[in-house]
Amino acid sequence: MSEGGDGVLAELGVYGKGTKAFFSDDEMAWVQAELTEKTVDSEGRKVRMEFRRTEGGAQTEEAQKYVFEATFAEMEKKAKVLPPLCNPAAVEGIDDLTSLSHLNEPAVLHNLQVRYGMHNIYTYSGIVLVALNPFARVGLYSQDTLEAYAGRMRGELEPHLFAISEDAFQGMVRDRKNQTIIVSGESGAGKTVSAKYIMRYFASAHEVQQGAERGEPTAISGVEEQILATNPVLEAFGNAKTTRNDNSSRFGKFLEIRFSERHAIEAAYIRTYLLERSRLVYQPSTERNYHVFYQLLASDGALDAAQRKALGLQDATWETFHYTRQGGSGEIANVDDAREFSKTSAALSVVGVDAATQQQVFALLAALLHMGNIAIGGTNAAAVADDDAAFAQTASLLQVDAAQFRKWLTRRQIVTRSEKIVSNMTRAQALVVRDSVAKYVYAHVFDWIVRTINGVLTGGGAGPAASFIGVLDIYGFEHFEHNSFEQFCINYANEKLQQNFNRHVFKLEQEEYQREQLANWTFVDFQDNQPCIDLIEGRLGVLALLDEECRLQQGSDAKFAEKLARQFADQPPSQVPADSPAAFFRKPRFGADSFTIRHYAHDVAYEAVGFLEKNRDTVPDEIQNVLRASSAPLLAEVLGDAGTDAASASAPASQAPARLSVRAPRRPTLGAVFKHSLAGLMETIEATESHYIRCIKPNDAKQAWGFDAPMVLSQLRACGVLETIRISCAGYPSRLPIPDFIHRYRVLLDDPGAPLRADSVDVFREFATQILAEAFGARDCWQVGLTKVFFRAGMLALIEKLRLERLNAAATRVQALVRGRQQRRRFVAQRAAARTLQAAARGLLARRSLRLLRQTQAATALQCLVRAALARRYVCTARAAAISIQARVRGLLARVEFRDLHRNSAATLLQALARGALARRQNAHAKRLVTRMQSRVRQRLARRFIAQRREEARSAAHFQQVTYQLEGKLMALTRQLDESQARGAQLTEKLRLAVAETQQLRDSQAVSAAAAAADWEQRLAVLQRDKDSADAQCARLTDELATAQRELEQARSQLQGDHAAATEQRQALEAKLADLERELASSRELLADARAQHQKQLLMLHQQQTPTTPRAVEPSASSIKRSEPSRWHAAAGLSATGYDLADSGSPAVTPPQPQLQQPQLHHRRPHSVDHPRDSDAMSASSATAASKRSTIGGDEGRSLAKMLSSLGGFGSQRASQASAAGQLTAIEDSEPFELRSEDDVRDMLEHDDRLIAEVLGELVGDLQVPLPNLDAEYSPPDLLFPAHLIGLCVIKMFQYNLARRIDRLLMSAIARVQKKTAAFDSDYTSAFWLSNVFELLSIIKTSMTEHQSAAKDYEDSERAMNDGMQYLESLLSDIYFGWIKDMQKRFVKLIIPGVVESEALPGFTASDSGFFNRLMGTAPRESTVKIENVLSFFNHIWRTMEFYFVDPAIMRQIMSELLCLIGVTAFNNIIMRRNFCSWKRGMQIQYNLTRVEEWCKTHSVADSTRNLDRLLQLVKLLQLQKSSEQDIDIMFEVCDLLNPLQIKKLLSIYAVSDYENPIIGPVMNEVSRRAMPTEKSDKMLLDTNDLSEQVLYLTARKVPAIETYIPPEFTMSRIRALVDSQTDMAYDEDEDEEDGLDYPDQQMHHAATTAGEDYSPYYEQRGY
Repeated sequence: MSEGGDGVLAELGVYGKGTKAFFSDDEMAWVQAELTEKTVDSEGRKVRMEFRRTEGGAQTEEAQKYVFEATFAEMEKKAKVLPPLCNPAAVEGIDDLTSLSHLNEPAVLHNLQVRYGMHNIYTYSGIVLVALNPFARVGLYSQDTLEAYAGRMRGELEPHLFAISEDAFQGMVRDRKNQTIIVSGESGAGKTVSAKYIMRYFASAHEVQQGAERGEPTAISGVEEQILATNPVLEAFGNAKTTRNDNSSRFGKFLEIRFSERHAIEAAYIRTYLLERSRLVYQPSTERNYHVFYQLLASDGALDAAQRKALGLQDATWETFHYTRQGGSGEIANVDDAREFSKTSAALSVVGVDAATQQQVFALLAALLHMGNIAIGGTNAAAVADDDAAFAQTASLLQVDAAQFRKWLTRRQIVTRSEKIVSNMTRAQALVVRDSVAKYVYAHVFDWIVRTINGVLTGGGAGPAASFIGVLDIYGFEHFEHNSFEQFCINYANEKLQQNFNRHVFKLEQEEYQREQLANWTFVDFQDNQPCIDLIEGRLGVLALLDEECRLQQGSDAKFAEKLARQFADQPPSQVPADSPAAFFRKPRFGADSFTIRHYAHDVAYEAVGFLEKNRDTVPDEIQNVLRASSAPLLAEVLGDAGTDAASASAPASQAPARLSVRAPRRPTLGAVFKHSLAGLMETIEATESHYIRCIKPNDAKQAWGFDAPMVLSQLRACGVLETIRISCAGYPSRLPIPDFIHRYRVLLDDPGAPLRADSVDVFREFATQILAEAFGARDCWQVGLTKVFFRAGMLALIEKLRLERLNAAATRVQALVRGRQQRRRFVAQRAAARTLQAAARGLLARRSLRLLRQTQAATALQCLVRAALARRYVCTARAAAISIQARVRGLLARVEFRDLHRNSAATLLQALARGALARRQNAHAKRLVTRMQSRVRQRLARRFIAQRREEARSAAHFQQVTYQLEGKLMALTRQLDESQARGAQLTEKLRLAVAETQQLRDSQAVSAAAAAADWEQRLAVLQRDKDSADAQCARLTDELATAQRELEQARSQLQGDHAAATEQRQALEAKLADLERELASSRELLADARAQHQKQLLMLHQQQTPTTPRAVEPSASSIKRSEPSRWHAAAGLSATGYDLADSGSPAVTPPQPQLQQPQLHHRRPHSVDHPRDSDAMSASSATAASKRSTIGGDEGRSLAKMLSSLGGFGSQRASQASAAGQLTAIEDSEPFELRSEDDVRDMLEHDDRLIAEVLGELVGDLQVPLPNLDAEYSPPDLLFPAHLIGLCVIKMFQYNLARRIDRLLMSAIARVQKKTAAFDSDYTSAFWLSNVFELLSIIKTSMTEHQSAAKDYEDSERAMNDGMQYLESLLSDIYFGWIKDMQKRFVKLIIPGVVESEALPGFTASDSGFFNRLMGTAPRESTVKIENVLSFFNHIWRTMEFYFVDPAIMRQIMSELLCLIGVTAFNNIIMRRNFCSWKRGMQIQYNLTRVEEWCKTHSVADSTRNLDRLLQLVKLLQLQKSSEQDIDIMFEVCDLLNPLQIKKLLSIYAVSDYENPIIGPVMNEVSRRAMPTEKSDKMLLDTNDLSEQVLYLTARKVPAIETYIPPEFTMSRIRALVDSQTDMAYDEDEDEEDGLDYPDQQMHHAATTAGEDYSPYYEQRGY
């Protein structure tokens, strides 16, 4: 057999029984049929195949048969072609037509029909986006969908025109090359809507994205708003209702959107092409004139009666005017013309047409309507009646000379060389002139509107842009029953665009082959339509002959058609070269006034009638002069600009030298103008990167989701989609990345082991070559490039078939093994059952024999037992009697002996007890006397010592150092005394234990009682001697203490003299300083009051201007939305008003500081983890310090005064030592500062600005946030001290009714905290200040709740406190939401790779993850982000908040917002990406979400928005069965949180895995039916506003006590003095109460003095 025969057999080998193929059909275009019988005659070289049509995927008995018969020779010569094969079910509904296994015309049509049936209107076809008009509202253009495509690569999400727009934008940014998006299609295909959404995308998508990144408002700019406003204006003036479309664009439009260097829209420019002027004067049946006329007639609500009367439109409808009633249809379903008129008027205002100018425009439009009603009478001589109301109204609105206008409407002037001749026109000629005038005026009004829009969009100029994206909304190929000049120009433009499209596709195809370095390939040839274009625009083409005929006075349409026939049809078609222009021209057999042009899409017959008139498009010069002489300013402006444009357009058309002539300059024809503008358009397109959107009209009836296959097929041919496929099929149309190819087809090898790692792509290329060689052998049907494998047409389907056969064989083998194993298990079970039955029968017989033997043996055993029982009974009776006698005798003897022993023991015990009682009574009396004496003496000494210490504390620094040294020695001696007493107590305890042990020994051993008593007496003597020695040591220590006291008295008396002299000098200096301070204080107070008043006015003004949200919670709780404006923005500028004292260097605000050297301040260690809360670490540096840490606290219901007066010292030893050490440091490094009375405290709070400076400086501004550290343990006072100290100052100021000081302190602190937290550069800083601000807010709210005063004097202070609480709530909300926003920016990058793409499920890999892409060194590696990274982020945030003691409710709300972010982001990405919608990916996502849920349950966190639950249901939906209608009920029942639109979208993009049937037919129809009622209201994507409109619920807790702990490294002398003053007052009150008590012993005294010190349990209320 020849090689050709082998090739035919190879092709026939693909057609096996059950194979499906396509056959042409008149009604359905193409239908599917299944191969039922195949006969191949190798000897006769014939083949016969019988197919049977399938209906709904199944055959029927009555199904139509299709028979294919051909010889091998016919197949080799391509005389007969095998029927096109159907694609596998796995690729049906694929989103890119070029990825089909069998790439042919019926496969493309079928795939579009399948996707359209699944309500997917967009499909890729290589570089083309095919868009089918659904004739229904679809939820594909929401703001969420728009933002989802922003920043995404093309192909990453589902096909969409937003993806094309984003691809163009990224190409402009990345390649710095201008872009063009070409939207084409026939009328009604959706071009206008598509172009409108593209403009909306550019106007809002990236502005929203860039605004969100900069934290700026996302409102669109003025230019973008104007661009969007051009749509209603141009639609009103340029769109009309046709038989195919209710909103058909009757002009072409090229919108040039210009971008700045920052890629923001800065300008735009619009070019229009070929407005359909004839529609103004004539409309076919069921069609309308331009929308603006019907809107104007329905403008009863927008225009008042006077305005309508001035326009002559009172009581007028569309049936009133000739120009609007010809089509017989004046209304459009579901369109309100009155409302559309309001939109048009508003849009005109946006694009720069003010209300006055709009009235002039409406006057011109009304004039055109009245012009159509002008009645022209007469037969031979046309005439207009003098009383014609329509004529009068027209002349009035146009403001022209009525007589001249009437004259030149019915007469014409002929200019000769010598004279001008005026002649009458016939009625028909006058009607033509009338309509020409109307078309002339309307066309120039339209051009004027476009120029006005361009002037606004470009700022007055139309110069070239640095970078732009053009959107071309151009008419598609048109072929009607009657085709005229408009269709000719439209098809001419489409020929040019198709040529550009073919060359672009051809170029991309060749570049792909060259980039992949394919071998043994030739350049793909394509059918160029240049001859057809030459036929139209050539030197002697249709346009040139038309212009020539138009210039002739006697030119006619018939002569024009005759010239075309002579030029192109003078030779028989068989003799005309195929590549000549004449080959694309046909002269019809009948009708001399028509001609046919063979366009690329279809042969179109044009009627020459009207060509010359439409091409000339002229109005008599006399009429033009009358119109230009109009007194209407707008009309004069419109026609004046038109004259300028016409002159400029005609300038390049005529290059011949001028000569004397009486004729007017030659005007350019409409065809020449269109050719010139089209050439400019093509030049622009060729200089840019092109993107194509082909809009398809699926049916003529405008039926929602109706699909007319033949109509769609004809449009696919016309728009060039099939031409693209033909070019691709000429080369290697199917291609796969090498890793994906290996991953899918490695099963074809006998040994499918692939390398797991590779250093280069060459290893994988060799492996792919090996697979292809074993599968096909010959290399002419495939090529292996650098990164892809290329296949000829149909080869991918063949290798897919081989893979399926291999998998089926493997499945069959597995089934055989499984079934064999099942049969073996069944045989083994049957055999075991038989053996069981046999064993049971044999066991029954054996048991019967055994029963008889047992009965005999039992009788014998019974006899033996009875006899033995009788014998045992006799022996037992005799034995019992003997034992009873012996027991009674022995018992009597034992009782006598026991009575004697008991008497002796009792006597001994009585003697011991009596002696011991006497000794203990004497010892206790002596001990009680000694203890009482020691207690009284020590109390007296302690009171005296404390009084002395207090007096000494007010002396000079040198005296305090000496005092501290003596006190240290005193404490050491006291410690030794305590140790001696402890040893004495231990000895006493030992003595008590010895006595108890002695008593036990006496009870148990009566015989050895005397010896034991002597022994214990000796041991008691030893212990007594030890006690005596301890008492002696105590006496010695007491003497040493007395000696120390005497030395102290001596030192004190010695220093009193020096102190007296120093006091006198100090008093003199203080007197002078007091005078100066009073003067300074008065000036400072006046300045501060003025600034405070100014600031309050600013804050009040800001608060009035700021809208607030009413609270809907309890009085103790408040809620703050994320979207509310911040109140503390007004406080952020306090440094300019004098409140920010730490940064202000004004001497009028900050009092002069003594010039003291403070080296410690420059080298002070920050409050951080280097200072652990450990008593051992601080003991060395603070052993000599006294405790200064205290609390301000009280029980619930205690008044504010009681809470302030009940200050008491408490705390651990480490806190006391640290506070004392800090005091010593402050004394050494700063000026001593103390408060001796309440008056001093009030004076400092009211006048001393250095207190506020300390708060703003050390406590807020210079504070370094402590970082978490495993080596240190912190308590709430260690981290919340800023809030407590500020709260203490505020409460004291409130107690003294210092309203202005409260304002200054709170506003300055809020401003400083805002400044420190504005950057959100650290989670630790944000959590620290979030916790402290909440604590301060709680402290202030607690104090205001407990304050019961109703005095009017406190009104200002209460107002200041309430204002402060409001600003604190705003600050808290801004810290909260700012931190949340910062976390979301970081966390959102982890969601998709960590939750969706992470393959954490052990032993399970999703095929869509690109396994071999991750193994190749040159391919993108697998993302390192896993679900563990998400959980680690959660743990980091949670532990940070726990460390800083953030309120548990706020902690849970923060985690809830992160969970909401997971739900929204993952849900929206999955529902928009096909590669995520598979059951394998669903398993992985569910496992990852289970990990997240486990973490949430452990930490008691839940998502309040339920977005995470929706994500879980989405994942569950991916894993459910989807094959029957019963499965649909289960879907809707299980996924109750998903709306029907979301379920339909997921099923429409579901990626079918191997052995899964595609979701088409009844299942998808039923889902679509259920989704239809709520489709308009349902949203496909989750609302991202859930992330931006969260509410912070604030419930301030009750603070029972105020911690006044100050870290030792802080100076803050005034704050320390304030704390010490409150501590001293509380201590004095406790001492007074203590003097009136009589403590019985030392332990009771200690218990009384330490009662109430431990306030730490109140922190347990917060869950710490």
